[in-house]
Amino acid sequence: MDESKKQRIYLVIIFLTVLDLVLMGYVTFYPTSWIMKFEVIVFDLILCGIMWIEFIYSYMHCDNKKQYLKENSLSIIGMLPINIVFFRALRLVKLVQLIKLYVLARETGNFSKFLKHTYLDKIILITIIFIISVTVLIRIVDSNINNLQTAFWYIMVTITSTGYGDVVPATSYGKLIGIIAMIGGILIFSTITAVISSLYMSKISKANRDDLESKIEDLSAEIEKLNKKILFILFLFF
Repeated sequence: MDESKKQRIYLVIIFLTVLDLVLMGYVTFYPTSWIMKFEVIVFDLILCGIMWIEFIYSYMHCDNKKQYLKENSLSIIGMLPINIVFFRALRLVKLVQLIKLYVLARETGNFSKFLKHTYLDKIILITIIFIISVTVLIRIVDSNINNLQTAFWYIMVTITSTGYGDVVPATSYGKLIGIIAMIGGILIFSTITAVISSLYMSKISKANRDDLESKIEDLSAEIEKLNKKILFILFLFF
């Protein structure tokens, strides 16, 4: 399959996945009619089928099948048509993978080097898993947070250090998870900042190195010209 066709396929699946996440989130957290819920479930089943087709095709055409299964273990869980919020949230992992594949289909060399040096895809994956985990945990252990929507809101506000104070954990375990979320948020954003800074510094270093090499080449050319002039003068006198 040519790269342009791959790009189009990945882009369509990315769009359908985002739409599915929005619809599933809506019918999960807001009261809707059973007809709409049924239609969303059917749409989700169709999308799961499309994802499995893409997964099987990629698996059949990859070089290291064992490594491919290892890297996509969470994506496999996210593709299962199970109506559990935790499994549905893992669809975000699959979305990140699809976006990565789409970009790789466009700029294989540059993007591969970028991911290899920055590990940005792994950072995003860890961030998603961390947010899902602490959201589910605080919903389970804290009596003051009685639904996943409130739990997710509290975790996002805590991780980003916004701290509106409209949702506060009531139990000791809830407060402990809040502390873990704060520390995790600091580590995540510090890591992303370090990655971006490293990327810009490497570009600056490369630009300086290229500039230095260019100046050295110019000096070498000037020295070569001077040597020719000196040889010419010596030839005239001797």
